[in-house]
Amino acid sequence: MIRLIASLFFAISSFTYCFAEEVTFKHKNTRLSGHYLASTNGKPAKAILLFVHGDGAMTYDAGGYYNLIWEPLRQNGYAVFSWDKPNVGGSSGDWLEQTMFDRQSEVLAAIDFVQHRYNFTAQTTGLIGFSQAGWVLPAISNQNSKMGFVIGIGFATNWVEQGRYYTKIHSQLAGKNNKQISAALADYTREISFLLQAPSYSEYVKFAGKNAMTKERFQFVLNNFKSDAKQDYSEIKVPSLYLWGDKDLNVNAKQEFASWKENSNSFVTTMLIANASHAMLKADSFSGQTIGALQWIKLMWLEQDAFAVEFIPTILAWLEQRNI
Repeated sequence: MIRLIASLFFAISSFTYCFAEEVTFKHKNTRLSGHYLASTNGKPAKAILLFVHGDGAMTYDAGGYYNLIWEPLRQNGYAVFSWDKPNVGGSSGDWLEQTMFDRQSEVLAAIDFVQHRYNFTAQTTGLIGFSQAGWVLPAISNQNSKMGFVIGIGFATNWVEQGRYYTKIHSQLAGKNNKQISAALADYTREISFLLQAPSYSEYVKFAGKNAMTKERFQFVLNNFKSDAKQDYSEIKVPSLYLWGDKDLNVNAKQEFASWKENSNSFVTTMLIANASHAMLKADSFSGQTIGALQWIKLMWLEQDAFAVEFIPTILAWLEQRNI
């Protein structure tokens, strides 16, 4: 019943977007299903924002979540482009076979497609990425001939350290005591050490036992767990806005924010959003590391009111300052 109600709310929330232009573009041998949504203020779009997913099998609208961000952007004169991940929705390929370099290349292919089809320039082309996109967008943010600006939400610098933080918070939320939390972190450290040996899947299954990932997920993690954006951060040459929620339970947001104070880049503006979760939802209303069915219903019901107060206004104000 909960799933049925959640599906109904999603269908209602998606109705406004059913007139999006559906297109396809290619990246290497993959056909990707994209959606273009024009601005809704009655004027030519000031710029276009390409949405870049975090982890998981994401449809172009992230199951309805992106819609809530698109509405104020479009009302303020911005067009939007997003696409189904490979092997999701109408896209071929398989996102679990991708490295972060593959994802970077895919975003550049999307930029080329959008600029050619809709006549946007580099200056009027921007990217907005979430979570795992933190190992995608910084790496291409030195290519100012391709894009004019970048927005990053909930980025982590280092994959392994982000996983360690997630494991600690997950254990705390599960009500484990200090000894049990220490044991969970020790298990995590052993797993990382094991992955560094580049094991086969059968070797991994013997190691992990009943907690083993699927073969596909294992290969994805093996290909990407060494990801680190620190060097990429220093080479950013595109105006960028990086946001974190101060109540993020997935990424050590306060540490990430503080690190930028010590290692700043003149192209990057950073902000820690008050009472915000990893997804920039009001943390006092949306707790936990994932959004369950009941919280999803609440999200679809509250729409923009579900977001932390500063989130959308901060993005809109920063975009306006770009004088696009």
